[in-house]
Amino acid sequence: MRFKEYSIVAISLFGISTGPAAFGLASIGVVSEPMTIEFGWSRTAISAAVSIMMLCTAACLPVAGRIIDRLGARRVLIPSILPLALSMIGLAFVQSYWQFIALYIAMGTIAVGTNSTAYMRVITSWFDHRRGLAIGIAGSGTGLGFAYVPVFTQALVEHWGWRAGYLGLALILLLGTLPLVLLAIHEAPEHNAPHDRPEARAAQQGDSIREAMRKADFWVLGGIFVVLAFVLYGLIPHLVPLLQDRGVSAGQAAWIASLFGSAAFAGRLLIGFMVDQFDARRIAVIFFSLSALGLLLLALPLPTWAFLPAALLLGGSLGAEVDMLAYLTSRYFGLRSFAQIFSTLFAAVMVAMGLGPLAFGFVFDMSGSYTAILAIGAPICLVAAGMVLLLSPYAQRARGGQVTTT
Repeated sequence: MRFKEYSIVAISLFGISTGPAAFGLASIGVVSEPMTIEFGWSRTAISAAVSIMMLCTAACLPVAGRIIDRLGARRVLIPSILPLALSMIGLAFVQSYWQFIALYIAMGTIAVGTNSTAYMRVITSWFDHRRGLAIGIAGSGTGLGFAYVPVFTQALVEHWGWRAGYLGLALILLLGTLPLVLLAIHEAPEHNAPHDRPEARAAQQGDSIREAMRKADFWVLGGIFVVLAFVLYGLIPHLVPLLQDRGVSAGQAAWIASLFGSAAFAGRLLIGFMVDQFDARRIAVIFFSLSALGLLLLALPLPTWAFLPAALLLGGSLGAEVDMLAYLTSRYFGLRSFAQIFSTLFAAVMVAMGLGPLAFGFVFDMSGSYTAILAIGAPICLVAAGMVLLLSPYAQRARGGQVTTT
């Protein structure tokens, strides 16, 4: 990668780490216990905020994707970061449950442009041959967020209370993400873009959203990542409370949650490299199967040490999720309407992301344990792995044959 491409990937990585998925999801597990103590809200009620945010994102994301394709990623990103920061500031001052829910709705609607779709559009405009690696590096921002947000938030909560945790996240957005996006994020100019070269124009032309939806691969892709997101993202906001229920201290639980995020970060880098070298479908089967093993380790009555490999396996599997969806979307359907096609698929995934935390919280409130939902999650991940086998092969040229220098 040349310096320009490298800087765009690095800033996209950081930007994705500060999106609603990381800031809204990874922080809530840390603040849920002090919120319960202060307001008396149940875990179902608190996790419902995340579910509502995800469902709102799912409704708005296809519209955002269409706007990104028409106006460009930069024009959507910049006006979306500020509302996300203001939502975080607002969360630090909530006094009632309706205010809490309203701010999470704001993160899912007016801040929808801060999700990974815009960054992925920028990345795919700059890269073709090493697209998998570039997407993997940038997309690992979600794992990076899941790694530092619990520890960062927990440190603020311990010293100044849960409200300070949200204020700290807002400062990262205002002093870090917004200036970097303003300075450096833009799509490739026509004379540099890989799709401007004759040998890559077919990928740039690609399918319209209607053409894509007529293909079986579109629906199989959606099904795979919907069922996987339901389980993995359902677990994330409940991971810290789950560990605390097993006798782990709040600080240790935050560090294990951070390990989960670190594994997602490393997993996305590894997977990004591997899909440029090998058939992405085989990589997906392997990592989706590992997620089933991780869930079994959490479901079984094992000693505390089992939480560490479980966090590593589940975090690593998370790396095979949204990034793999972005990569396969670009390979199966091209770049012509990439943001719209990807955001439509991602919207369905977001519905699952929204319902998952609610299901985990409901099962806990009804049974006093997460065991049942974890036991169900393991075979669900195996079903996702099996569905990968239904995907058709994609061209050798698209799988990493020498097309462009980037």
